[in-house]
Amino acid sequence: MVSEPKIVREGHPIRDCRPYKVIFIGAGLLGIHFAARIQQYGPGIEAVVYERNPDVGGTWYNNTYPGVACDVPSHGYTLSWCPWGGWRRFQAPGEDCQRYAEFAASKTNIRDITRFNTRVLSAKWDENAAEWTVELEDVNTGEKWTDSAPVLINGSGVLSKPKLPNLPGMDKFKGRQFHSAKWNKTPTSELKGLRVALVGAGSTSLQILPEIQKEAAHVDQYIRSETWVVTPFGADVRAAFWGLDPVQAFSSDEESFSNPFYSDEQKEKLTNDAAFMQKHRKDILDSTNKMFAYGLTELDSEARKQGEAMYVEMTKAKLAKRPDLLDLFLPKWSIGCRRLTPAVGYFNAITSDNVDAVRTSVVSVDETGLTGADGKHREYDCIIWSTGFDTSFYPSFSVTGRNGSQLYPVEARAYLTAHAEDMPNYFTIGGPGLMSFNGDYLGGLEKILDHILHFVFKLQRERYQSVCVKTQSVIDFTDYIDEYLKRTVHTQNCSSWYKNGSKDGKVRAIWCGTSLHLYDALLQPAWEEFDWERYPHERAGPARFNWLGNGRTRSELANGDFTWYIPEVNAGDIKVPTAKDTTPLHDLYNF
Repeated sequence: MVSEPKIVREGHPIRDCRPYKVIFIGAGLLGIHFAARIQQYGPGIEAVVYERNPDVGGTWYNNTYPGVACDVPSHGYTLSWCPWGGWRRFQAPGEDCQRYAEFAASKTNIRDITRFNTRVLSAKWDENAAEWTVELEDVNTGEKWTDSAPVLINGSGVLSKPKLPNLPGMDKFKGRQFHSAKWNKTPTSELKGLRVALVGAGSTSLQILPEIQKEAAHVDQYIRSETWVVTPFGADVRAAFWGLDPVQAFSSDEESFSNPFYSDEQKEKLTNDAAFMQKHRKDILDSTNKMFAYGLTELDSEARKQGEAMYVEMTKAKLAKRPDLLDLFLPKWSIGCRRLTPAVGYFNAITSDNVDAVRTSVVSVDETGLTGADGKHREYDCIIWSTGFDTSFYPSFSVTGRNGSQLYPVEARAYLTAHAEDMPNYFTIGGPGLMSFNGDYLGGLEKILDHILHFVFKLQRERYQSVCVKTQSVIDFTDYIDEYLKRTVHTQNCSSWYKNGSKDGKVRAIWCGTSLHLYDALLQPAWEEFDWERYPHERAGPARFNWLGNGRTRSELANGDFTWYIPEVNAGDIKVPTAKDTTPLHDLYNF
């Protein structure tokens, strides 16, 4: 007779925080957030981070091109638990973003748990061991080795793989050429007197051109398709905080209106006055989130139509001396079809005497320059490929899951952006359907990681071996997003990285609602959309409930607070709040 699996009771409290290893890829802001969350909420978790760069920062460590800047307001680009009074400007230069990453990192143990200068080559699920085997390489020595853990979290980011075109003759060019993400801190003074080709018209190009135009003898910017150029976000906040004229704060290219500096007094108050800092952060994110709540990206939205009309008039005013360029910056598709590109000083640069907008794509390269689709050959001393990143959602390393399945075998699709089919215990923070254009972007990624950690802690504390999203859940969820997006501008005929650079492909980088809508969707995991599997000896009988432990809690065994569940209440002023229509869903779950 087969004996029942044993019940594990002695020495283990309910939901025991047993030793449990998690591998995290990437030491950017999300890696720092991961370290903070594990430090605060993850006793028993052995966290290991692998980062290919020599230090924290991610995209801000890599991108050092002239003009590099965060295109959202600085104080709206901070981790929720880590405000920083050190931002120098309303919209931060990349150097400040890297400084912020280093500041946030100093508040956690991320440098202690990270192996830097390490590239991930592959990850493979071992069904017998129920863990991921990760192949790694030291970027300096070439040494290779493997590590393994039950859980693998990919936090390497979407904009981490620079995308160069594959054009004939690229290896023949005798001048300097590089991708904008590989600038390596080259000063613009080295471009003095040179003929420069700047290929691309995304946000990076719009930041680079005003800087290199000041030094180069001549710059040709290759603009393959039209784009909207918008004013930096948060004009209403700039006007209120600095006492500026609201119209000029919205439309002026002067830095005192478009991107003012914080004074020493303002920075000191933001650092030391928590209420002042809180109000400024909330004002910025309130402005950002309302844009999308009021329908900025919806086809039939009056708010979008009014906003677009304002940008049309502003663009016409800024290009009054160059009406020949209007068709490049007043696209036939709606504002928001592709990622908005806020820029300071771009229109002044593109209309300068030493800059030409070349309206063609590049078809080939030779020893002296580029040939465009227009058939013309143009000579250059330097080529800057500002051609963006691989946004296909496939990481730079291979991922092999259950039964040899590759990551996203049919198409780039996932449930709630984090969960891919046939990938047990594998989670992605910036997966398909990520919230990239619907409000507070960094806040959204932070919430996705928090959502993932709910799964990690359940695996650890309730003694599960693995969890994997149901394939049908991925299919149905993807179909839902596709249906929702039909009402938005994102599906219009524009070339967009939301569609991996295509004009008519499927939109895979947009959430089906606002950022606040995403937060509510992630409040309570829908466990029923997943297959959970226990360890073999605990899959049947009373052993399924081994997670209940020995009848005690970890707090009791540690002689902690035996009455933690009693709130502090003023007995002379007892009031039971009444939920209202404006009460956030988060508060309705918080009891």
